Amino acid sequence: MKASVMISLPSPPLTSIIIAIVLHCCFLNNTVLAHEGWGIVVDQQGQIYFSDIPTNTIWKISPDGTLETVIRKHSHALVLRENGSIYGTQEHHASAVGSVWRIAPDGTFSNFFTPARNFPVSLHPFIIDSNDNVYSTNSISFLNQSDKVMLLKSSPDGNITIVAGGIRGHQDGQSSEAKFSGIDGMAWAPDGSLYVTDSIYVRRVTMDGIVTTLGKGALTSTSWGEDLMGLAVSLSGSVYVADYSRRRVVQLLPDGNTRTTAITGLIWSPTGITIEREDLYVLEHLRMPLVILGNIGIGPYVRIRKVFPDGRVTTIKTIWGRNTLIFAIALVAISVLSIFVWRWWWRRKTRHSLLT
Repeated sequence: MKASVMISLPSPPLTSIIIAIVLHCCFLNNTVLAHEGWGIVVDQQGQIYFSDIPTNTIWKISPDGTLETVIRKHSHALVLRENGSIYGTQEHHASAVGSVWRIAPDGTFSNFFTPARNFPVSLHPFIIDSNDNVYSTNSISFLNQSDKVMLLKSSPDGNITIVAGGIRGHQDGQSSEAKFSGIDGMAWAPDGSLYVTDSIYVRRVTMDGIVTTLGKGALTSTSWGEDLMGLAVSLSGSVYVADYSRRRVVQLLPDGNTRTTAITGLIWSPTGITIEREDLYVLEHLRMPLVILGNIGIGPYVRIRKVFPDGRVTTIKTIWGRNTLIFAIALVAISVLSIFVWRWWWRRKTRHSLLT
């Protein structure tokens, strides 16, 4: 696959970076917080594709560790089909028609599905079945009601049906009786049902709209406005979930019990997970409030780690912001200038003391 050319954008001046940090810190208590992507897939050649929302980039890591830009798209989720094609979205908004795009195994790009402007599906989380039906949640403009969370199914001809959901909340049931709080990750189970992360819960949705909560209740708590994000289902029926809130990968066993598979550390949190054979690949982002550093391009902000069945964890790749070098140079320059000014002031003060 030929990677697209990465365009270098002008780096913001140091004052803009400082202002951005200050403004972010002033609004830490705001409910509108960063929401990173959870899209990560591994193809049959061992190539890793993942979403980078801060730079609107889909990256590829080759088996030899080479990092390449695949395409510039704002897609929180990625889907790998059995034919080797990778799918992503350009989210649907009132001012810009969204779409589902496709990258074929030979690297060619095409639009898989381009909806009309009034398409009621958000395409924020999404997944595709074997019949090319696209599943996602309703956009906030759907029926002009933002208090609803529904799982919608869009057929290839654009026909929309409601699978389950209604008024926002948490309740098991069938079709409109079921309630969701907010769906992010989606994954197919071996039995053909759909598993989703719904706030602090993992839910199972059958194709006839029956929704049940897996496990023994809530799997986490909400922290910094985030909770559970991406998930993956193994052939044995275990569900692996990215617990952003508690900085861990949690395994939900078929019997309903849970165990922690990996811990990401103090400054990182997992957002996406995929399974290749028996290995887990975990997409991680900086934890709030440090996530602002990734948004302004300073320091490491995305990393990919691999978790082996025996519990060993290795880091495959860490991505650094494009403004890291200029920020480091500016920081050194400011430090040197500060020392110079301080020494000049001290000498002047000493000379004045001697004269008096």
